[in-house]
Amino acid sequence: MNCGVLMRISVNKIGAAMKVKSAKGFSLIELLTVIAIIAIVVSMASFTWQHYVNNANLRTAARELATDIAQTKQKSVGEMVHYHMTISTGTPGNYTIEKWNAADTAIDTTIATRSPTDFGAGLSISSTTYPSNIINFQPRGTISVGGVVLQNSIGSNATITSNITGRTYVTFAMQ
Repeated sequence: MNCGVLMRISVNKIGAAMKVKSAKGFSLIELLTVIAIIAIVVSMASFTWQHYVNNANLRTAARELATDIAQTKQKSVGEMVHYHMTISTGTPGNYTIEKWNAADTAIDTTIATRSPTDFGAGLSISSTTYPSNIINFQPRGTISVGGVVLQNSIGSNATITSNITGRTYVTFAMQ
């Protein structure tokens, strides 16, 4: 009797072992389908990521220019000296901050020259509405009225405008 019980147990163990060995994995077609879906998702994500990076670089460049305008106004008032910011449009364009001498007859010092490309490739200064492309900073705290338009390679724009009191505003038109 013990022999029959042992025989049944060993047969059951062999059957269970055979079921484990007969389990199947993924087929080649299933694996290729999953890889194709992952490739499509990654390509869409990389396009979206590049779009995001271009717009983030434009925002950074626009805010940096607005900050430079505000800081130059503060320097002009604090030092009681005229400052100018000369803006060159085009690809990529740049702007130069200059301190004038006490007699306001000539440039005393060039403070900085910056370009939108300092913040990422594909950025440019597309236009400006400041008279003669120069922002004049008066020691009494007033500045020239106008605006600057920055553009990136995907067609998004950032417009930096300033009023006579030196307040600067940045507006974005993102693509």
